Amino acid sequence: MEWIGLFAAVFASVLFGSVFVPIKRVAAGDGFTAQLFMCIGAFMAAAVVHASLYFPPVYGFAMISGTLWCTANAFAIQIINRLGLALSVLVWNTVSCLTGWATSRYGLFGLPPAIPASTVLNYLGIIGLIAGGAMYLFVKNNAQETTDVDRRDEKQHSQNYPMDVRSEKNEKISEIQRALGFLASMLAGLFYGTMWLPINYMKNHPEEFADAPTDCLSYVFSFYCGVLCTSIFIFAVYCLIKRNKPWMNPEAAVPSMLGGAIVAVGMAGFGVAIDRLDQAIAYPICAMAPGLVASLWSILYFREITDRQNLLRLTVAYALTLAGVALVTLSREVSVL
Repeated sequence: MEWIGLFAAVFASVLFGSVFVPIKRVAAGDGFTAQLFMCIGAFMAAAVVHASLYFPPVYGFAMISGTLWCTANAFAIQIINRLGLALSVLVWNTVSCLTGWATSRYGLFGLPPAIPASTVLNYLGIIGLIAGGAMYLFVKNNAQETTDVDRRDEKQHSQNYPMDVRSEKNEKISEIQRALGFLASMLAGLFYGTMWLPINYMKNHPEEFADAPTDCLSYVFSFYCGVLCTSIFIFAVYCLIKRNKPWMNPEAAVPSMLGGAIVAVGMAGFGVAIDRLDQAIAYPICAMAPGLVASLWSILYFREITDRQNLLRLTVAYALTLAGVALVTLSREVSVL
């Protein structure tokens, strides 16, 4: 059993589930400015990882991975405004999990197939992960009061963007907008699920990339170079659309950068997990387990879920997700017909 890889996957999951804790009570607006600061923080943390590895080369092809991640992440808040947090995360995490698992398991896009020792356990684990994620759809929280406070703070911090008007519109989302939100969330999941493809392609095609390293950590800085370039481009387009009047809250800068640093360190752990466990094992864990961590923050720290029935549903979701993670992990070395 590759315990180092399993520890790295759990470590990454804890960080991924804690990304938005620093900015939970800070007005993030429409998300594009917060996204920029988040990417700056991630780039700074990635630079530290880069230095600790004695400055490996920057690979342009690997920057595409960062572009895929940043493109999906830039529109996360817009999707949440239409579907709500729980449903948005459920949709894109499920699609991301299935995409990342399928590309590795079946060797799609030029990758060698990663066949586990037990396909039965592997498939049962995937079913458990999806079922656990689906249970979050039925868990309701009481965070509306906090949301209203945050939106009042947004109104105080900006005269350029009518956040109070937008919050009223959020209560009257049309079926077309909701359908578009579902489609956007699924597309985001595809981007999240394929973000490691360029890096894995380089690792598995030495005939095309002769000097490419075989470990994922060496690509972290290249990944976040792509993230930073893409975020600046998206923010520039956003400023043009807003006629140089972007929504900004100075108080969100440092929390957003801290969230970005958490993402970068988590991504480094994710890379170690992929190296040790293979993507078909590591991806389902790191895609679905962060939901457990985020739920713990909601219950124990933010007190967003207090109803007994919702806590029971959440417990069932915990059990299904943990069972799925265990089965996927065991499928690497335990053979079951």
